[in-house]
Amino acid sequence: MRFAITRNLKVYLTQANEFYQAAQGAKPNTAPLFYYYAFLNLAKAVCEIKKPNFHQTNESYRHGISWTPSKDYLVDMEKEFVNLTTRGVWHELYEAVIGASVTIRNPTMLKVRDLFAYSADTSTEYEKAYYKPVRLIYLENIDNFIAPAKNEYWIRFSVNRYDLKDLKLTRQKFLEIITYGGSKYIQVQSEKDDLWTFEFEKPKKIPKRREGLFRFIKNEIKAMNLVIHMEDGSLVYKIPVQTQLPLRLPQISILYSLIFWLGSVVRYDPHSVAALRESRYWILIDGFLNQSRIWLLELFEWQLYQEETTLKSMR
Repeated sequence: MRFAITRNLKVYLTQANEFYQAAQGAKPNTAPLFYYYAFLNLAKAVCEIKKPNFHQTNESYRHGISWTPSKDYLVDMEKEFVNLTTRGVWHELYEAVIGASVTIRNPTMLKVRDLFAYSADTSTEYEKAYYKPVRLIYLENIDNFIAPAKNEYWIRFSVNRYDLKDLKLTRQKFLEIITYGGSKYIQVQSEKDDLWTFEFEKPKKIPKRREGLFRFIKNEIKAMNLVIHMEDGSLVYKIPVQTQLPLRLPQISILYSLIFWLGSVVRYDPHSVAALRESRYWILIDGFLNQSRIWLLELFEWQLYQEETTLKSMR
């Protein structure tokens, strides 16, 4: 079984690499399509580890997401959307990342404008294109504490109160967003007046057999649905406020959906690509191609590592 998985992974990873190399040598009016097929193969690789012989299933032959061009008008960045459709690679990747099986209505609309609002790497470009801030809350002063005498553990973090205000988000609503299936939080004294600080309402008991703190609080981390990216050489963590989306999307699904949309526009509507390059939205698309797709590659690398580690531990 393991040999078969390795063989199938090699097929996907080899093709992903070749598409990615082709994209890097292509121009903006064709590169997105190559990038999408590179990430499609990486998604299939993740699914193959999760479900051996995935390549023999019907889902492996469907994208699971669609975009329909209009014969009457060019792309409108205020109205553009993709649809989640018949179960395919998109759904299998989504379930692999969140670690659960779900039923998603067909079709489910995802507005491109909303998806870009959760792309941390292009937050400045998004504000210039749409004249509004991204829907991300920056986490500050993240720390963890251990009380050896009580064998307890808890985490604490802060957010800027004005970030919540800009998104018209109350503290209660913010806490509801980050406690989706995880521990509850309470507000505690902040070091600065412009910050709100939260920590576990009840510290967690540390099990006698420790396997790393990340596994110990994985439900809490998963509940936060973190968006992670690099700023000045350091990892930065942000909470996506996804109240405008029909379902909670992990960062990898957001970026994957956007590269699918952009690849589809390039393939089916080159006239719109030419028009977009002359619009204020191109700074956002160009930023996505030069920044976000690199981080998407990092996310896939991490996901593949996680799946491979899980596979090894099960054998």
